[in-house]
Amino acid sequence: MLAFVISSALTTTPSSGISLGIVLGDPTGLSLKFWGVGRGMAAQIHVGGGGFVSPAKLAVHGSFLFHTTLTRQTPINGYIGPGLIVGMSERRGVIAFTMPIGLEFVFSEVPLDVFVEVPPVIGMTTEGDPVVGFSIGVGLRVLLK
Repeated sequence: MLAFVISSALTTTPSSGISLGIVLGDPTGLSLKFWGVGRGMAAQIHVGGGGFVSPAKLAVHGSFLFHTTLTRQTPINGYIGPGLIVGMSERRGVIAFTMPIGLEFVFSEVPLDVFVEVPPVIGMTTEGDPVVGFSIGVGLRVLLK
């Protein structure tokens, strides 16, 4: 019964709007998503600090995401898309390519979206050291119309 109530409160991706919220993980900070960049597409930016792959005082993750509903029975959205990470710590900078792969729940009854993503990352530091791995992000955003 609870699963039915939760799934009935979910909807497909918004066709337009902006979502603003928080992301925990890599990085931990603010998350901003611009819906309606194209049909089923959005642009996403995470700004914050910390990180697992290459810890930074400040990092900006930007991605262009393609969304799809995973099954007809549940309106859970999957997404994937290319992105770029730029980060700075006390001693070095980092630039890396990323490809966020995630799941997103967009609620219809309340203007919220909840997401989890695991992007692979490949890049290098300003010192020439390779940066390779996976990061993770879990977040909650409010959909602003």
